[in-house]
Amino acid sequence: MSIVQAKPARVRQTLSTKESALEFGLVSNCGRILQNLYSSFAFHSDGRLLNRMNAALLKSLKDTEKPRGERDLHDGNPQHLKGLQFNINSPLNEALAVRPICSMVDGGIMVQLPAFNVSEDLQLPKYTKNAVLRLMVAAISFREGYYEYLDYKDIPLQHGKVMPEQKWLSDVALPAGSIVLVSASLHCFGMKGIDGEPLSLNGKEYSPAEIIGAYRIDDEVKVEDEAKAENEVKSGTADQTVPEKAFPNRHRLINYRGEEILKEIARKRKRDKKYQERIAREKIWTSEEETVVDGMKLPAIGKVFYKKE
Repeated sequence: MSIVQAKPARVRQTLSTKESALEFGLVSNCGRILQNLYSSFAFHSDGRLLNRMNAALLKSLKDTEKPRGERDLHDGNPQHLKGLQFNINSPLNEALAVRPICSMVDGGIMVQLPAFNVSEDLQLPKYTKNAVLRLMVAAISFREGYYEYLDYKDIPLQHGKVMPEQKWLSDVALPAGSIVLVSASLHCFGMKGIDGEPLSLNGKEYSPAEIIGAYRIDDEVKVEDEAKAENEVKSGTADQTVPEKAFPNRHRLINYRGEEILKEIARKRKRDKKYQERIAREKIWTSEEETVVDGMKLPAIGKVFYKKE
């Protein structure tokens, strides 16, 4: 008995499929950058954070009037990142009974926290001696190629204490053209180590952290920032520069591929015959619709106009 096997036919992907894959690559690239941005300061991931972050970023990217291939995260709506949990094993909304409320007030970030009882309204791991609720404001600009930790506030939490209502107003200037993210995270500590510093109890099973605010900053840079920019010395590539002297706390992005991906989409469109034919037809239709004799309106099709005697 002989078995004849045919060579599998080559599957040709459509331009739309290729564009979708490239755009998801852009989202995934940004997701890894954001994950690294927070890894040192806010949380221990449960190992599945990147999937959740990519899903939120994809919604943000698509929430714009710009078409695929002409948009990046700065065109989208960052509000889809609000509520993102960094560790699903210990969500902040379960570890802390009250909800921090984030808003923008007079161009600054404000976070309000209702009063609560540490013993009753807070879930802490065993052997916790003290804990801190950290509020942090960070900015990132994929287009300009930098990220920056703008401000933070640590709220000490003592066992058995009733915490009064908290209100934190960060008046730090928010960089124009950036995406500003506000996070809240719980950090618990046990006994002191040999160096005298308290040992962290946060890990993969307990590390509550959440993005409580996400904003796209479109306004012009404040006056004090413009004065600093006069003395700036830029470093980096021609496309991505970071003014080192004016903004010494900014960190340069070295692995952002968004511009490269958008250029690749444009190259694929240029080589795709069907796409080019469709664009040519659309240009013809547009030019025909805009053709109007000076001083005259084109008659509506189907109507007959008679000249009065």
